[in-house]
Amino acid sequence: MNALPDTDTAPVVLEADNLKRHYSVKRGWFEPAATVKALDGASFTVRAGRTLAVVGESGCGKSTLARALTLIEPPTEGRLLYDGRDVAHATRDDLKALRRAVQMVFQNPYGSLNPRAKVSAILEEPLVINTDLSRPERRERALAMMAKVGLRPEMADRYPHMFSGGQRQRIAIARALMLSPRVVVADEPVSALDVSVQAQVLNLMMDLQEELGLAYVFISHDLSVVRHIADEIMVMYLGRPVEIGAKETVFARPRHPYTRALLAAMPRVRREGALAEPLKGELPSPLNPPPGCPFHKRCPFARPNCAVDVPELRPVDGRLAACHYAEEIPG
Repeated sequence: MNALPDTDTAPVVLEADNLKRHYSVKRGWFEPAATVKALDGASFTVRAGRTLAVVGESGCGKSTLARALTLIEPPTEGRLLYDGRDVAHATRDDLKALRRAVQMVFQNPYGSLNPRAKVSAILEEPLVINTDLSRPERRERALAMMAKVGLRPEMADRYPHMFSGGQRQRIAIARALMLSPRVVVADEPVSALDVSVQAQVLNLMMDLQEELGLAYVFISHDLSVVRHIADEIMVMYLGRPVEIGAKETVFARPRHPYTRALLAAMPRVRREGALAEPLKGELPSPLNPPPGCPFHKRCPFARPNCAVDVPELRPVDGRLAACHYAEEIPG
């Protein structure tokens, strides 16, 4: 992958190099198995204290990427480098170290917490599994983390059903931070919350990032949320990144037709004078992706060669874009 000149001095904590996750799907008794390329070659870096937002329609591979980064599902191909070490095919000890250093916050705060466990037990569980701390020490850490995310000590002995959605997501964030990770992968962490609560949780995450130096991989379909929290944006389509760049650069002048259409479909982030029309058509099936550029059947700027040649990510106007005619896309 071509790369832009790097001016950020923050250390790289996580790097994906041509990361892929493919699934074999049986289609029928007498038909050969098909391959679903849910993630098909993602390359990017995540820096300490920075937020990489991953955006795209449902089915574009965002959640598959999240599971690959946390090794919930190991990648099929490619490298996943943590502090320069490839952990994609690591030993058990390396995996244990990675899982402490890279934690995940799931989308649904109602389903990601054990309804039979008290908050204190939920927060102490990672310490029970991964440390030799005594019970009083674990309790002390859990209470300290609850205070950090804005929960009162007396809430420690309550059950998840006794909390609001926003409070449950605070508990989930606290659980993710119990092992002092360096990277947090947040998969649609505010999409299940009321709009009035979303800003509170986002502000909490940003405060924790500044205090603890956390790196975030923030997965979302809501560009207004992304605009609030991201430093860099990676736009994905059908399992592949199609545009990667600084937030200000991508929002000001998208260079991939798909990014342009996503921005046009979001009234809250539409720029004055934007002429792009919202995206039309549906995401193609990953079981039968179109040849050439995967976006060409929905692209208003497509030309004949787009149906044949697959565009690679390349530097264009201060970001990386996978489009043969990126320079010609109107701003």
